[in-house]
Order: sequence, then structure tokens, then C-alpha cells
Amino acid sequence: MRQIVENLLNSVICVLKWQYISKLTTRGFMRIAGVLLSIFAVAGCDVLFPMTATRICEEHAEFCADLNPDGWCLAEKSRIIKHRYAYDQSPSELLDYYLLEDFEQYKVCINNAAQIEHIVQVEKQTKRRQAAVNAERELNRLIHKTRNSKEPHLLLYHWSRFGKQEALKHFLTLEKQGKLNTPSLQLGLASYYVKFDLDKAKRALFTALSLYSEDQDIDTDIFVSLSTISLKQENYTDAYVWAYVASEFDVQNISLTEIKRALPSNIDTEALEEKAFVFIESIEDRTFVL
Repeated sequence: MRQIVENLLNSVICVLKWQYISKLTTRGFMRIAGVLLSIFAVAGCDVLFPMTATRICEEHAEFCADLNPDGWCLAEKSRIIKHRYAYDQSPSELLDYYLLEDFEQYKVCINNAAQIEHIVQVEKQTKRRQAAVNAERELNRLIHKTRNSKEPHLLLYHWSRFGKQEALKHFLTLEKQGKLNTPSLQLGLASYYVKFDLDKAKRALFTALSLYSEDQDIDTDIFVSLSTISLKQENYTDAYVWAYVASEFDVQNISLTEIKRALPSNIDTEALEEKAFVFIESIEDRTFVL
């Protein structure tokens, strides 16, 4: 009973601000509690308590059995487990793509962990090595499964990883149809055009910046790419602006000082920095348009 009450109180806190709760009468509190219990009866507790990786493993051991059981690669394992659960609930090719990325990252992590000698508990190292083998097997299974998919993320994956020209052909067809409407797809498009059409590559990068939503992290490599492309085009003012943007986002692999030396002596760097700050504000607000 105590646990039920604690869970109910936690649910109320998720829905309302504490300042409001503190002013509720007992009758008001019980009314809210009744509403929440009704929600649980209809939709289940997952409405307010999302499935964690730990809980998924407890209820669906098959999603976790081939992963290492110790504390290594927790973030990578968590993504795999949650995406496996999501796929089980509602299969999609996009989730296949997420799992491909998940297993690529997990494979790197668990391969490194498998090399670490565990003197006291040798079986832990053995289980990590088996998990590394399992990861390789699952990655190959997903690659084979998705090899003929027309889903744009998977087309990009098979072209960028394996140079599959048929996948690239379909990917560029989707570009013409205006169906590459995510930052990652536009970044993939930029990686294609940067080899022979720098203006199209820049447009794709600008489009990528305009597509980010508030819950997505900006890929700061975009700023480096824009600065680098501008340098290749001998557009030193734009190169400086985007290098400055990159520096404000704490990007380390770019030298603002060197680009500043390339600027003509009559250029007002303060004006360029003001322009950069306008970009920064719109990027942070997810309102970037160019």
C-alpha cells in the first residue's frame, strides 16, 4: 500500500507544479488521484512511467540476453534495449536504422571492453567477448535485412557504409521529391555534394540547420563544414562567421585565429561576429532560416 501511495504521489508531481499541489485541499488531492487512477485503468502506468531499460529487461529478457550483463557500455545497451522494445510494439524500417546505428556504437564499445583483462572474475571478460560476437552477428543480420529497403535513412546508410550505388540512386530520387526532411538526411546529402558541388553542399547544410527541433542536439560538425567549404570557395568572411559560430558552440577542431589571418585587412571582424551571433541565436531557438 505504501508503494502504491508513493507512486501515485510521484505521478501527481509529474502532472502538476509543486507550488500548485501545496495549495490543494485533501478533497482536491483525492479528486486528482481519482483522475489519475482512471488514466491508469485505461492506458496503463506507462503513460506517466516510461519503460526504462532495466524494466524492459525484467519483463522482456529476450531483448537483453545477448548483451553484456555487467556495467560496461550502459548508454549503448540502453538505446538498443529501448529500440528493440519500440520495434516490438510498432515495427518500422526507421527503427531498423536506429538499431543499425545502435549496434555500430555498441560494437565499438564492447570490443574495447572485451580487451580489458578481468583477473578476479574471468567469466566477466568471457561474457563481454561473447557479447562482442553477438553484436557483430546482429549488425550483419540487420545489414542483410535492410539491404533492399527504400527508407531514406537506410538508403543513406547502405550508400555511405558500402558504396551501394543503387541506394544512392534512390536517395537522390527522394531528394528531387522533397522527401529528405530531417537534419541527418540533409547532412548525408551534403556529404554527397561536397565532392563536386560546394554550393549544393552548403544549401543542404543550411537546410539541415533549419530542420532541427527543440529535442534534437545540433550536430556541430555542420559549422566546421560550412567554414571549410567557404574557405575552399575563398569566401573568407563566411568562413570566419561559421568558425566563430563553431567556437561559440565549443567546437575544438577549428582555428578561428588562422581564419582571421586570411581576412582582408579592411574587414570589420566585429560586424562579422555580430552576424555570427544572429545565426547562433536562431540556431539555439531552432528558427534558423537562410
